[in-house]
Amino acid sequence: MTISKLPGVSDPNFRQALREVRISAGLSFSELARRAGIHPVMPARYEDAAHSNATLPSLKTWEKLNEALFSAEGKQPDPIVREDGGSLSLRNAGVDEIVAELKRRGAVSVTINW
Repeated sequence: MTISKLPGVSDPNFRQALREVRISAGLSFSELARRAGIHPVMPARYEDAAHSNATLPSLKTWEKLNEALFSAEGKQPDPIVREDGGSLSLRNAGVDEIVAELKRRGAVSVTINW
């Protein structure tokens, strides 16, 4: 069964649904938090009732979580266009190809930290 939004926070299935949707989307806690614009520790606190700081999101945060989890459903990022005219997914691109694509899209400078 596919859901299109999370159950309300008062629903006893909210925590489990959030976990299942996050995992099926391949998102870590920190990536979900980044996409939703919330603090990185919060998704774990929302999912795990046994967490020492467990809590439930506000309505505004619930909406942000839904936006982060469902708005881009099925959408793929624009491919990287290679010099030879072919295309490449970001997942398979090398650093040089990513930098070239960022510049092609208007980046003036690119800094890479790892």
